[in-house]
Amino acid sequence: MEMTRRSFALTGLTALTGLALGGTSLSAFAAGKAGTLRYGTVTEVTNIDPHIYAGNSWKVLIGVLYSPLVTFDTKGEIVPAVAESWEQPDAATIVFRLREGVTFHDGSALTADDVVFSLERIRDEATGATLRGYLVDCTIAKVDERTVEVKKSEPDASLLSVLALPEAAMVSKAWVESGVNIKSQANGTGPFTLAEYESGVRARLAANPSYFIEGEPKLETVDFRMIKSDDARVSALRSGQLDMIDFVPWKDIDMLARMPNFEVDSASGAFMSVWFNATKAPFDDPRVRRAMAFAVDREAISRAAFFGHGTPIFSVPTPPDSPYFNADLKGAVSLDLEKAKALLAEAGHGEGLDMELIVYQGLGIYTTTAQILQANLKEIGVNVSIRLVEWSDLVSRKNGADYDAMIYGVSMKLNDPDAYSYYLGSESAYWAKPIGYRDETLEALLDEGRQLTDQGARKAVYAKAEERILETMPWIFINYREQAQAYTRKVKGYVHLGGALSEAAPAISLPKIALD
Repeated sequence: MEMTRRSFALTGLTALTGLALGGTSLSAFAAGKAGTLRYGTVTEVTNIDPHIYAGNSWKVLIGVLYSPLVTFDTKGEIVPAVAESWEQPDAATIVFRLREGVTFHDGSALTADDVVFSLERIRDEATGATLRGYLVDCTIAKVDERTVEVKKSEPDASLLSVLALPEAAMVSKAWVESGVNIKSQANGTGPFTLAEYESGVRARLAANPSYFIEGEPKLETVDFRMIKSDDARVSALRSGQLDMIDFVPWKDIDMLARMPNFEVDSASGAFMSVWFNATKAPFDDPRVRRAMAFAVDREAISRAAFFGHGTPIFSVPTPPDSPYFNADLKGAVSLDLEKAKALLAEAGHGEGLDMELIVYQGLGIYTTTAQILQANLKEIGVNVSIRLVEWSDLVSRKNGADYDAMIYGVSMKLNDPDAYSYYLGSESAYWAKPIGYRDETLEALLDEGRQLTDQGARKAVYAKAEERILETMPWIFINYREQAQAYTRKVKGYVHLGGALSEAAPAISLPKIALD
């Protein structure tokens, strides 16, 4: 299943000529057969370990190669995956009943032992799993050959939603323990198998004939191309070399939507932010972080970088349509240069300071946002040095705590306010853990909210948590962005989702997509 440059060359794909993207011809994909979806994605996936989140494109791949116990459907509801049913005898416990006959791509049967192993692997600190913080206090027990109990030490209203994320994928115990390289090989139970993989360049997915949902997937193969250039991705779609692209450049959303050959689906849900290395001086001082938050012109960024497809965030990113939205925080952090300067002076940096800003160079929204931020912060004496990097370098720096600040775009991940734990909880491998960030007040509030089941009581607790986030400002929230997919009209069955599921929408739909 592992793919090398040489083996890809043997397929003949690189022998064809045509539009060159990233040094590799795309003409091979122009010859795609009816059952092959040619999918262009923006970020380079260099690690396909299913338990370590590595970006939007990673989530699409992992979401179709592997399966969790439960998953989300195209309506955003939690539905069975490798577990056919579940019971919640109390607010801290879920008992899963596994489907019969589920097999991994290598033909071996999925067992309760595999489920226990998968969740224990996520809990193991050595794995560096993204969801470890949610499961660290769990006990996971095999009840019988088809039943597994997951029990937390305290009630947890978000546990089922967490286990529905692709990051909670089931892996084969025997396969992982055989010493395979899980970063470049795959053996899941998902609708597609990994036929070929070239790290950071492409993946070829083949339909899993033993997939446990009858009639899926509808496609024979998916050619998954990683094309970081906005213009190249759009050109490949318009010239017929690709059938579908993600991350439609914001400058091109309206143009493609007017063209008769294409469908463009967009929805809000993702948001842009500045992440501080909040344990490194001087960024370990909340006054410094808050000063910069009050210096950001969010309206200007939304206009210039997102071409009208962005909405400023003047508080926290809980969507306005969420039952947990707190209207009292509207406008809590708006442009106020005098306040910004006063906070910076109070922190002992009245003469200004220098900061390096890490920026992904593959998307125009990142570079334009960085340029405006640089000009904004200059107004209060913060000299920003912009360092453009590849996606893999950005992820490496994030995980290695090697940065002052970086621009990052993410979604809330869960339809639950405990989504803040995914990033800001001290056990979050995604952001807090690598830099050793822990705010005791926020930690206590997140723990309290997670243990409650009454929505009104939870809303009151998470309102306090959001106030604490704004007081400490570990991230500067900039704006919501629309996220768009574009595809030719022969692509049928795609459902675009917004909110917390905006990132997972392609993986949720891929098994159901067919070509006319």
